[in-house]
Amino acid sequence: MPGLTSMPDAPTVARIVIAATGESPNALRIVGQGVTAVAWRADADGGSYSVLVALPVETYADQYPEAGPRFEARFAVQTALHARDPRCPEPIATNRGPGIPPSLEGIAWMVSTWAEGDALEGPMPDAVARDLGEAVAQLHRVPSAGYGMLADTAEAIRGAASDPGEGFTSRWGAEAWPYNGLPLSTHPIVQTAPHLVMPAAALREQLLAYADVPARAVCHTDLSRPNYLVEDGRLSAIIDFGDAAIVPPAVDIASFAFYEVWDATERFLEGYASNSVLRDIRRAEAQQLAVVLALQKIQKHAKRRPDTERLQRAITFLEATLPLASRRSDA
Repeated sequence: MPGLTSMPDAPTVARIVIAATGESPNALRIVGQGVTAVAWRADADGGSYSVLVALPVETYADQYPEAGPRFEARFAVQTALHARDPRCPEPIATNRGPGIPPSLEGIAWMVSTWAEGDALEGPMPDAVARDLGEAVAQLHRVPSAGYGMLADTAEAIRGAASDPGEGFTSRWGAEAWPYNGLPLSTHPIVQTAPHLVMPAAALREQLLAYADVPARAVCHTDLSRPNYLVEDGRLSAIIDFGDAAIVPPAVDIASFAFYEVWDATERFLEGYASNSVLRDIRRAEAQQLAVVLALQKIQKHAKRRPDTERLQRAITFLEATLPLASRRSDA
């Protein structure tokens, strides 16, 4: 794992657990690594805990210059969401919290309760899609202010961007079309899927209008399968709020659709809202905002982090989505 040679070792992680929980762990093991952090599981007599430890910035800054672990922001979001939905792990402490020994303050980390469950495999069960929609609806009700990626503070949940348009680029990068101000002819879709350029470009004004819509919410923004867990055919946990941002709420519906296709999104919407009018509004918004997400994935996997398989998946999704988004713009 890149960067682990300069990461805290198991004894240091044990000290973090003791400082955060007052418990001495019986067992520690690394369970995963993301772009900005390594995840440990710590088992103690009183329960199990998740320990996230930040990776050195140099391990991801070239490919993800806008990224960061944002543990304070995660702490704030998880605190607010856990109070509404216990399927969100309860945050316990970060290195900036009160009473943390000075020797552990210089290491960026966060400790939460352990989330039970496994990443979903196979077809998306209807019950899980509904459960996830319900949990995301609770997230969207969390009070917040501002735009874009969250300021890294536990004092309040607020976006760090100064205006709604910057909110989009703060989350998806300065190249995010159409909020980058450039014509679509500069986008790698011209080389990778030229047949989609004209129908996507025709949506430019409709997509730009989302920078001005008043509806904003704390959104997860990355509802891929590793970021929620299932147990006995139901959602058991929603995790990893490192990419949380204050953007139009339909972004999360579009994110779910990208990973699970549009059919499963109907079940998600059933859990998200009992009001059929609100479901219709969010569906229509998501069908358009999914174009933004698909183009961002194409940009990422064609240029920043080349991946032929994921690139083709994004193109296929955009092909399926553009007729839905265009129908919305003609309404």
